[in-house]
Amino acid sequence: MRLMEIAIHNETSLAIAYDAGLVKAPAAEYFSVEYWQDRQAMTGQAQGRGSAWFVDAPFGPVVLRHYLRGGWAAKISRRSYLFTVVSRSRPFREFHILAALHEQGLPVPQPVAALCEFHGLVATGAILTARIPGARTLADVIAAPGFGSAAESGLWARIGDCIRRFHEVGVWHADLNARNILLDAAAAVFLIDFDRARLTPGKTVNGKSNLNRLRRSLEKLWPPDRLNGLAPAWDQLEAGYHGR
Repeated sequence: MRLMEIAIHNETSLAIAYDAGLVKAPAAEYFSVEYWQDRQAMTGQAQGRGSAWFVDAPFGPVVLRHYLRGGWAAKISRRSYLFTVVSRSRPFREFHILAALHEQGLPVPQPVAALCEFHGLVATGAILTARIPGARTLADVIAAPGFGSAAESGLWARIGDCIRRFHEVGVWHADLNARNILLDAAAAVFLIDFDRARLTPGKTVNGKSNLNRLRRSLEKLWPPDRLNGLAPAWDQLEAGYHGR
């Protein structure tokens, strides 16, 4: 696996963290949807994630995601958030967490570049990550016609084992749900979207809150006509998580 060459590009009101082994000349335009649309490089948009787009960039197929705010704060501004310093901005924190996890060989998308653009006490941001070939979200897999054999194929045990690996290296995922778990073309399991995640190396994370959040997500998304499959699937996930 190639080691990342992390570099920082600074301008008056923006900063870009990037992998210099992939991106030779970082530019703010790389984080613009319109920029890629004008070049006919936009290939799609993630379902259920209104701020994520698929792009065929010169440095490879990537996912572009803008940082948004939810709740009451979104009524003031959907994209702007409080700014203190670049290193603690949402895009930079996620970029560096992904870089650390990727270099440990954990199943995450490789970070390509992250933008923090700031004006006074507010900032906007975006991140580019390498696209995982043939990936589908767990939510899409559950909703697919004919779904039901996944428990027998060991999928749920692999998901549980994958989550445990992250907790063992000190990762707490802020939004572990069925849309943030990906399966590639070979059904290998990946976790995505580490915005607001916490990494405490050397400290195993108590994963109860992450698992509870995932269970609630599955309960909302599981097809009603196949609801009897949820309990055995979850049992297998927990068995995989606990190494049974």
